[in-house]
Amino acid sequence: MSDGEVFVNQGLFWPVLLIGLLLWGVYIWKEWPQRTELRFWIKLIIAFLAITSLAMIVLKPGVWEKSSNGKGIILTEGYRPAQLDSLRAIYKRIPQEEYVTGRNLTLLDEADSLFLLGHGLASFDLWQVAEKSVAYLGGKDVEGWTQLSKNDELVLGEPFELKAKYINPQAGHWAFLTDNGGNPLDSVPFEEQAEQNIILRANPKTSGQLVYHILEKSEGEILSDEPLPIHVVEGNSLKILMVNTFPTFETKYLKNFLAERGHEVLARTQLTKGKYKFEYFNGASNPIYGLSTDNLQDYDLLIIDTDSYLGLGSASKLAMEEAIGSNGMGVFIQPSESFFTQGKGRTPFNFNRDFSTEITLGKSKQPLQKYPYTFQEDLRTQEVLVDSVALAAYIPIQYGKTGTTLLQNTYQLVLDGDEALYARIWTQVLNSIAKEKDKEVEWEGITAIPRPNQPFEFELRTMLGDMDIISADGANIPLIQNSVMPTKWTGKQYPRKTGWNQLRTSQDSIAPFSYFVFDDDQLESISESKTLETNQREFGSENTFTPSVSETKNGWEPISPLWFYFLLLFGLGWLWLEPKLAP
Repeated sequence: MSDGEVFVNQGLFWPVLLIGLLLWGVYIWKEWPQRTELRFWIKLIIAFLAITSLAMIVLKPGVWEKSSNGKGIILTEGYRPAQLDSLRAIYKRIPQEEYVTGRNLTLLDEADSLFLLGHGLASFDLWQVAEKSVAYLGGKDVEGWTQLSKNDELVLGEPFELKAKYINPQAGHWAFLTDNGGNPLDSVPFEEQAEQNIILRANPKTSGQLVYHILEKSEGEILSDEPLPIHVVEGNSLKILMVNTFPTFETKYLKNFLAERGHEVLARTQLTKGKYKFEYFNGASNPIYGLSTDNLQDYDLLIIDTDSYLGLGSASKLAMEEAIGSNGMGVFIQPSESFFTQGKGRTPFNFNRDFSTEITLGKSKQPLQKYPYTFQEDLRTQEVLVDSVALAAYIPIQYGKTGTTLLQNTYQLVLDGDEALYARIWTQVLNSIAKEKDKEVEWEGITAIPRPNQPFEFELRTMLGDMDIISADGANIPLIQNSVMPTKWTGKQYPRKTGWNQLRTSQDSIAPFSYFVFDDDQLESISESKTLETNQREFGSENTFTPSVSETKNGWEPISPLWFYFLLLFGLGWLWLEPKLAP
């Protein structure tokens, strides 16, 4: 049904009309001497048709029509053949097309209502069916690894922890975590069940861009091998002030540990009233007798025992609070039994007594000593987890933090030879509380599983206004600035090679951003699981067409110009031939 004729070049209507009438008028004037003859009127009509055809070719007429394009089937990875056969039995000669990632679907030109079979379309291809009515029928259940959760960036000394989910594991198979050289670091046996959650851990020994692997093995045979890229960075050297009322073994071993890690440490221990012993490590100097805003402004972390903390004078306490709130300094309070029994307001924390004096981490068989308390749940209190156990906590105070721990006598780990666990605990706890270093550019990869020749989206936050992003091959990558947050930018790149890739800024002083590109046959089950979740969110779980989208639509149907060319050719041919046929 036509809703009315239109012209594509509607703006040329009046100029074309006037020129056409002028041409026809000139032709009438030329042939006017023959006005008494019949052929004059015939040529007049044919000239009018030829000029009209020429005008229609320029104006390009068409019509808006309601059309019903019908149904179609899109096949994606993991579709069920039986489901396809059922649809084809119901809808005879229904068109179908296999989806290829990143390629436009040609079926959309002839179909309004789509059956989507399989795990679905990639997230960056969903725009193709945004205006279609889609019945998402799903596909085969995804088996194998469906979740691999880890920290992509670690500070050297922090533990690497992988949380994974495997669907339909087989008894007798094993999951192995290996390093770059294929050396096993941790392992877990599979059990016969619908799904299994496992945790694998390791302690990176060196910094750099590493690629660990998670293997599935059976009787020595590798059944699957998935890469786990991580970036291990050297920890920032911190400037630390340690204040103690009297020397303890806990302070002694912690002080030595920090010094061995290259931190600049100034340790002050009170000997008698008004007399102190000072120790300097890695360049620290200048004794500090009382806390003030000036002598605290350069420190990243203050480690202070309970007696010293509770005994601070009003001026020292005010200076410490100023350093925390304005300069971002972290304060770690070494607890004692009295710390947990202080009245409200004397310390930043609230505790509950749990009467438990030991705690065990992960696979460690050696229990750790702790104070018989737990942290009270509070919106401000942020727990520091080690092996999913809350060993410490901190409270953000403007730009800085104040924290403490439940552990005591951790130096016993060193005496028992478990220096790795000791280092892991204190690295994680103190890094969570220490002053955060400012970065000129904060990078974040948005695309979960980058692949070659597919869009990799990234985001960066920076105060720098004039900045170019350059890929490894030297190409400039355009950025889009967020209209609400001017410091936030997004970009998109199509990486060409697998493995580690880099993006850098035009400022050479800013460190580049590294990300890992996976091959097409890597992390397949995880990618399929994410695609399935994305399509379920997009289309819902109902396998029917959405009622809000009509099967009919208004579509532009242009009139073929061939008709006007034929009419123009006929008219010009007749006007050329007619004088030759005249007597």
